[in-house]
Amino acid sequence: MQNTMPKHYLWAIGEGIETYRPGEIIANRYQVQHGRILLDTQPEKMPQMPEEIPGIIEPYLKLFPYRLHIPQVFGLVTVAETKGTRTIWLLEQGPINEEEISLVPEITKVWKDATPMRQLNWLWQIAQLWQPLNVQKVGFSLLNPENLRVEGQLVRLVELQPDQKSLTLQHLGWLWQKWVSSANPAVGKFLKQLSQQMITGEVKNADLLITQLDKALEVLGRSQVRSVHITTATDTGPNRSHNEDACYPPSQTVISYPPSSKTVAIVCDGIGGQDRGEEASQLATKVLYQQLQKIPENGDPLTITTKLEEFACVANDAICDRNDNEKRYGYQRMGTTLVMALAYLHQLYIVNLGDSRAYWITPSRCYQVTVDDDIASRQVRLGYSLYHDAIKQASSGALVQALGITSSISLHPTVQRFSIDEDSIFLICSDGLSDQDRVEECWQTEILPLLDGKIDLVTVRERLIEIANTKNGHDNVTIALMYYQVTSKGEMTEISLPPIDVKTSSNNNHSQFVKNKPKTFMYDLEYRSWWFYVLGILILLGLGGILAYFLSSRGKTQPRVPTITTFSPILSLNVNVGSLDVGSFILIGDRDSLNDTFNESIELLTNTRDNTVQGRVANGSILKVTKKFYKSEETWLELKVCSTKKRLTTDLEFIYYLQPKDVGWIQQVTIENSLDIINLLEVNLEQVDECAID
Repeated sequence: MQNTMPKHYLWAIGEGIETYRPGEIIANRYQVQHGRILLDTQPEKMPQMPEEIPGIIEPYLKLFPYRLHIPQVFGLVTVAETKGTRTIWLLEQGPINEEEISLVPEITKVWKDATPMRQLNWLWQIAQLWQPLNVQKVGFSLLNPENLRVEGQLVRLVELQPDQKSLTLQHLGWLWQKWVSSANPAVGKFLKQLSQQMITGEVKNADLLITQLDKALEVLGRSQVRSVHITTATDTGPNRSHNEDACYPPSQTVISYPPSSKTVAIVCDGIGGQDRGEEASQLATKVLYQQLQKIPENGDPLTITTKLEEFACVANDAICDRNDNEKRYGYQRMGTTLVMALAYLHQLYIVNLGDSRAYWITPSRCYQVTVDDDIASRQVRLGYSLYHDAIKQASSGALVQALGITSSISLHPTVQRFSIDEDSIFLICSDGLSDQDRVEECWQTEILPLLDGKIDLVTVRERLIEIANTKNGHDNVTIALMYYQVTSKGEMTEISLPPIDVKTSSNNNHSQFVKNKPKTFMYDLEYRSWWFYVLGILILLGLGGILAYFLSSRGKTQPRVPTITTFSPILSLNVNVGSLDVGSFILIGDRDSLNDTFNESIELLTNTRDNTVQGRVANGSILKVTKKFYKSEETWLELKVCSTKKRLTTDLEFIYYLQPKDVGWIQQVTIENSLDIINLLEVNLEQVDECAID
């Protein structure tokens, strides 16, 4: 049988890559095709991996959740030369047209011929990327037109390009202003007004920009007719005695709706090895469908996103309550993954927890739009290792979160949304199908013909179940297919939206955010009232007095004992972290709680821009403040783990606990009462690693 492995094209970055000519082979493996496009002639082999992650590569890893738009690091090539070693980095999943072996078009080359809906869609995606790329200091990647490529509906970046100076939305406004003259007449006036407000500073953050683009997309969306066809199926598989998966609509259903709260598909996979996983998955789908009836008519994107997060938490609470009532702990607890697709107005929302997946099939490509909640993906997001290296590690596929395992305070569902302007197919499935890259193997032959009308939805469904059972077969399999069709009502009229009201937009957005803030947020908004300023002063005075007493009582000849700030992670009082300086230490738990069972913990974030959790630090652990900065009038701390307590409750085995030397961010410290804010304790230096010694 011939090898049918698809060709694997890569984009090369690094000094000297331009010196190679087409046809040359680099490192006996990578053949130069055109420019910096290389062909991997041995795709079955692992690429070379770095011993350490250099700064130039780190942003790719930390932006891993945005891989729909950003290529990922495949590996590296080291080339020996007389003067030393040259390093070439290889990027995969980039905007390469594999038929023509060239990059897909620049956005400026196809801008003037695009529909008004697509033009706004592209701008909306750039706006979504602006903040995360700026945090990683690669925002210039969105300002270089040669780096901005478009593949149908999607904006895709060739590579990440570091900033040479601090960037603001003013720079993006200048770029967009150049596109006004060639914009479709339906959006030209709106784009001119918007770019001007970006240049003048009236649109001062990405949230305002996205909100305005959302309004324009909604107006244009009314000129299109949309219909969504959904079918589902679940199968026990050839090697399982019972089915732990569940789906909605029920298996073998075929329905058609316009986008609404009814236009939803859900797949849940009872966690393997858990008792009664099928009960958890069935309960989750039932609760989620009931909650979806609460979606408001004509809800704005922020409201819909918040509701979907809340609904996932309600389903989680339902499973947790049943576990608790039946006294199920540790491996006895039932749980489930979740992936849900909701078509609403002109957008599609994807919610996921665990490793069930969602794929987006367009005429040109199949994209995996969800990121697995497993240890391998977490390692990449933290910047610790490349994905191909991470998945080779032990327990790389272990889940770090799922429904039903722990309370909703620790649950952080991912909600994404996509503006759809042409016919598309979304496949959501359990790992019974997605394992071994079966979707990537078969999408062109088995799913893509649906877009051309060459096959019907039911046939595709049955064929995918067959592929899962015959080529994988190790697990239950569940799929839901969502065929999203878009037709135009006719010529679109010019968009006319009032400019952003600079005086009220900030307050209104803040009020709306507070009103809709889900309970799963890992930090609360910092309310700057006079009470917290007074409290901060009292804390500093108390700390100074206790520190003076402590030092005087020990004398200069005594060994230095680290200053430890203690707090209990109980959600009752918010404390401004501004009083904690770089170099200070934090002990989780008060003096009296350290001998208790370590069932309390705090969560540290991977960064300061989203809800991604790096992991938990258990009660009794010691942290050190290593960085401190201010962002939009909020104070953020970077914390390094110095020591951790080893004894943990067994019902939290699915939560990743940080280890010494791990680093994460926190915005808000929460304590039990004001008396526990600051305590100076004598801590054995053997409990703390070298990060405690300045």
